[in-house]
Amino acid sequence: MSRITFLDNAAEGKNNWWRYIITIILTWFTLYIFLILFLIYTRNAYYLVSILSDPLQSIEFLGLSSIVSILFLYIGVRFINERKFMSIVNTNSNFSWRRVLKGAGIWFGLLTLGLVISLILNPTNLNVTFNPQTFLIWLIISLAVFPIQASFEELFFRGYLMQAIGRIRIKRLHVGLLAKKPVIPLITTSIIFALLHYTNGSNTMSSVDIVLQVFIIGLTLGIITLGENRLETAMGVHIANNIFVALIINSSSGGFGNVPSLLTDTSTPNLLLDFPIFVLYALLLLLIIFWGKKENIIRIFKSNTNNST
Repeated sequence: MSRITFLDNAAEGKNNWWRYIITIILTWFTLYIFLILFLIYTRNAYYLVSILSDPLQSIEFLGLSSIVSILFLYIGVRFINERKFMSIVNTNSNFSWRRVLKGAGIWFGLLTLGLVISLILNPTNLNVTFNPQTFLIWLIISLAVFPIQASFEELFFRGYLMQAIGRIRIKRLHVGLLAKKPVIPLITTSIIFALLHYTNGSNTMSSVDIVLQVFIIGLTLGIITLGENRLETAMGVHIANNIFVALIINSSSGGFGNVPSLLTDTSTPNLLLDFPIFVLYALLLLLIIFWGKKENIIRIFKSNTNNST
């Protein structure tokens, strides 16, 4: 069974626990420190609240924060962990746009197929909310922001954090490098990724529904990353997912809020229905990507070995 070399990339740098803590703080909290200083300086909290309460402006802010976060993630990886930034992307330092497009195309196609089936079986919960006056602006904003935002989340969760957890040693439990057990960083990062999306829902039920779906998509993206030993396909899937939810069909109970998408799903979240459907989407995605390559998935759930391919 071949080794998952993607998790081994962290070995080329310095892995003291405090280096990861500093990088995580820089990546996630630096922008918010700037905002706090801005509020202290201007004493104008209303301005910030007005930005974040407006769907279009809040998405623009999301894009800005993602750019800042990628910048500080780069600083952390390059100068604190002292390794190449591309080491959190793949094992050969050559970025593959073809894989990004492959992942985006497959996932967009699956979501479109699911939407067509929904329109046929139960169209009453889908309202046409297309507004030609605002859609063009929203299209430009979405195509500018979501590739950056989704790429950042993949770089951090499936790249940096998954590799970081893979370097942990738990001496008291007699556990060596977790990179030898790829399923541990896979599940851990998927749980963290899902819980951070809890506030996306408009109520408890929708929040739980979103967390479960995000956990499945995070788990799927992690499997793709470990199975391919690279991040690009997962980035493409994540970008396509966010663009589809933003432009094609948004949910009144979650998603990106009151944005001018083509359609809006007004149905009430149903955990017993939504969860298995999303699991089916994920399984179809994995089936297509790893068709004829099932050994790439099997090795994720076994200890890393030193055997060569």
